[in-house]
Parts: sequence; C-alpha cells; structure tokens
Amino acid sequence: MIAFKNKRPLLQTGHCVISDYDAAWLEDVLQQAADSAGVSLPFRGEIAKAILIYLEEKCPLHAVPLDYLFQRIARMLRQAGLPLIADHLRLQTPPVVIDLHELAEKAPLPLFFYNELEQQLEQLRRLGLTTYEFAGIEPCSKLLGDRRRACPTQRRMLDELNAFLATRQQIAG
Repeated sequence: MIAFKNKRPLLQTGHCVISDYDAAWLEDVLQQAADSAGVSLPFRGEIAKAILIYLEEKCPLHAVPLDYLFQRIARMLRQAGLPLIADHLRLQTPPVVIDLHELAEKAPLPLFFYNELEQQLEQLRRLGLTTYEFAGIEPCSKLLGDRRRACPTQRRMLDELNAFLATRQQIAG
C-alpha cells in the first residue's frame, strides 16, 4: 500500500485540532451560506478545491485557527464578487463521525446508550465541535431492540433513535 502525506494544515478550534477535512465539507459550508443568502452557487466545488489548493500549497501555517480560515474564505468570496455569500458564511467545524453501533455494543440497554451518547455529544460541544455524522444507525437500532433483523420492534427503535439524533442536531446547529 502506498500512503501519501496530507499537506493540509491542521484546523484548530478551542482545545481541538482537526486533521480530517475535505472538499465536501467546504462545499457544504459554501452551499449553506448560499442557501441562507438566497442565491445559487453552481461552482461551489471549484471554490472548495481552490481553498484546499491554497491550504496545501500556499499556506505557511502548520495549524490554522478555524475562525481565521473562515475570515479568509469570506474575504476571498467578497473579492470574487460574492458578498452575499460571504455575509452568510457560518463558522462550523468539519463533521465528527460518531459510530452508534460501537457505542451500543458498549451500552446495549437503551437507557444507558442514550445517556452515554448524550455525554459524548456534550463533551464534543464543550470542545467546540458542533457538527456530527452518525454511522451505524441501523445495526445500532437492532442491537438496542435486541433483534437480529428488521421487525416492528427494530423499526420502532430506529424511529426513536432518528428522533433523538434529529433533536441533538438541532441543538448543535
């Protein structure tokens, strides 16, 4: 296997340092700003790639404060003639992936699972990480419902889990 070194600087927010970010995250940030501004942004992929090229090839810093990066992005958008999008740009961290199935294996009873998940989310919020992606939702619902395959009990657990996650996403955002 060949491994290539990632030349992107680390992103710094609060006490956290983030190394795992990509063009998709930047595209989402730009699309959210465009949606908030009520304008279309058909070339957001090219803008995201340009930001990454700058970070990989021109940025002299080894770690970039996240708020500084967003200030630079807003300045670049204004210079490119996109002030509405720059005004609606919202500081946000790259998404943190939370493996729900792994968490359910450690705490297979719903009461303990939801308590542990809430504690993990609160700890991430205190660290300044507010954007999450949840992996393993379906296997987690089977484990919490004590089922091997889909059935009404598992679907009920899945609905409950999705509702819980939806409320936590609203709190984070």
